[in-house]
Amino acid sequence: MQQYGYSILTLLMELPTIAVLVTALVLASTRRDRLPARTRVLLTSGALVLLAAGLVALAWSLTFPHLVGSDWMRDGGYRRISLISLAVTAVTSLSFPIGLGLLLGAVFAGRGRADAPAGPWGSWTAPATDATPPATPGGTGTTPGGAGSTPPVTQWGGSDVPSPAPGRD
Repeated sequence: MQQYGYSILTLLMELPTIAVLVTALVLASTRRDRLPARTRVLLTSGALVLLAAGLVALAWSLTFPHLVGSDWMRDGGYRRISLISLAVTAVTSLSFPIGLGLLLGAVFAGRGRADAPAGPWGSWTAPATDATPPATPGGTGTTPGGAGSTPPVTQWGGSDVPSPAPGRD
């Protein structure tokens, strides 16, 4: 029963990765209208490569304990297992970077060239100025943040007036 407990635990640990990759494949195939063709091909290829590598590694992890405990170990079984392990390691160690590279290619394939900043402040635009007249030396008019003024409201409902300095505790 211990061999099956190990197999079940290994399978449970790999299921989230397999589920994420299958979900990526489903989304890539059903969201054709939102993804450019090049991005969709790179995403599908990367997910397939990672899924294949994960399934190979999972199959080896599930098979290995059973091979070691069986009669297959006699008559050169150690050499066979070491060669299979080397092949699985080679496949997975090459497949994971290739799959991740394809996924990164999918992320950046849909990006266009960034435009140059519009001005000295980049894409930032100056806030609208308050329509209240500036303060005069004689005391007429209001000062920003004073008793009779209303600071301009920004895009998200805040104000361009700096917050007061925090009091000391």
